[in-house]
Amino acid sequence: MKILVTGATGTVGGHVVRHLTGRGHEVRVLVRDPAGATFPADVEVVRGDLTDAEDVRRALDGVDRAFLNMADDNGAVFAQVAGEVGLGHVVLLSSFTAEHPLPSGDQNIIAARHKVGERALTEAGVPSTFLRAAGFDYNILMWAAGATDGVIRAPYPDAKLPIVHPEDIAASAAAVLLSEDPAGGVYTITGPEKLSVRDQARVLSGLNGKDFRVETMTEEEAKSSKFPEGTPDFVTTSVLETMSPAASVLDPTGGVEALTGHAPRTFGDWANENKEAF
Repeated sequence: MKILVTGATGTVGGHVVRHLTGRGHEVRVLVRDPAGATFPADVEVVRGDLTDAEDVRRALDGVDRAFLNMADDNGAVFAQVAGEVGLGHVVLLSSFTAEHPLPSGDQNIIAARHKVGERALTEAGVPSTFLRAAGFDYNILMWAAGATDGVIRAPYPDAKLPIVHPEDIAASAAAVLLSEDPAGGVYTITGPEKLSVRDQARVLSGLNGKDFRVETMTEEEAKSSKFPEGTPDFVTTSVLETMSPAASVLDPTGGVEALTGHAPRTFGDWANENKEAF
């Protein structure tokens, strides 16, 4: 079997590649710039753009299944070509926002893009599994990285979210892709518990001998200090809503265990693996 991985230079996609290699199947990755990417020797690297139909068609030649991390066209080109060539199965990295509405509704670009991406695959008739992931464990770096004074400043320090280890998303994707009979449908992928930034700070305290405390910043302060200058307001709002109390409606699920057979990793696991970042 030949499996294509897109977004392979990203955190989740990179983990997916590692889960798939050495399993007796051919693995191909589609990347824009192979010169800047490093993969195991037995991984076939194809240069191309997910928004270019001919690049996608070339990447899918001979492929049985694929992992899709959508590009800027919200997966439209990939879905169209995958439908035309009769791709056997796709695992889409989606978001919990595709199901759980946020205050700005479809004006939230994160929610909108994942709804559109899921719909594109469905309408193209491509057999698919949608992994609707919760916020990632590493989102804490947005607030904690550079906290040399030991103070983590965040706009919603008490909003509790079932944040997930990226490795568990990748493991879930690989389990579907390697299955003899891939499970279709929707799986919500979360961590094992709901944690706030304040909870995460308590976990981080003691790593590298450093104690952290948390201070609240306003949304406007977050927008001006944590995003590149000139970022449109609808973008900053969309991102912050996924970390806000509005996102606390999402509870931990059994998605990871249902697909992989193991319980999801804890935030403490992730923190210990990445303690040098703090």
